[in-house]
Amino acid sequence: GRAIRNGADDNASGTAAILELARRFAAHPTRRSILVVHFSGEELGLLGSQWFVEHSPVPVDSMDAMLNFDMVGRLKQNRLIVYGLGTATELPALVDAANLAPKLDLQKQDDGFGPSDHSSFYAKGIPVLHFFTDLHEDYHRATDDVEKIDAAGEVRVVDLAERITRAIADRPARLTPVRSAPKQVMSSQREGSNVYL
Repeated sequence: GRAIRNGADDNASGTAAILELARRFAAHPTRRSILVVHFSGEELGLLGSQWFVEHSPVPVDSMDAMLNFDMVGRLKQNRLIVYGLGTATELPALVDAANLAPKLDLQKQDDGFGPSDHSSFYAKGIPVLHFFTDLHEDYHRATDDVEKIDAAGEVRVVDLAERITRAIADRPARLTPVRSAPKQVMSSQREGSNVYL
């Protein structure tokens, strides 16, 4: 109808996280280059990220990792879901080392595929991490507004992501990718998204 859907968590929170990370890396660059990219068309079937990997301004095989921030503004009970730990041999240790006190309760998932933009990159063999503070009752509703964003919690997610990104980008060697086939999903926990191939 005529409802305004501001999408404060989905996905203005991810946009804000990326912009803050870009500001930090511009002020204190890493050893390797970092591309800062925002995609559209994710819920129509990963259209933006799929186009990007097919038309990248740099060779796809030169990309060491892709970090994705999709709904990172509602940290609850100190819990952060991180997908993609199994996409590179070194990622579990890098993520653990970056989780400094006061530590976040990381819910670690190995899978590099899923209904968000990181899937387009993992399908090309690039290690990925997807940061996600979980679903909530305002998902895809007009009630997803800024008043419900946990700004202090999002800063903690950004701090962790900065340490992880620096650890990856400053390593003398590239990550060791681990390939796996996409799992067949019978039902989606994130309803409202289209089919992904």
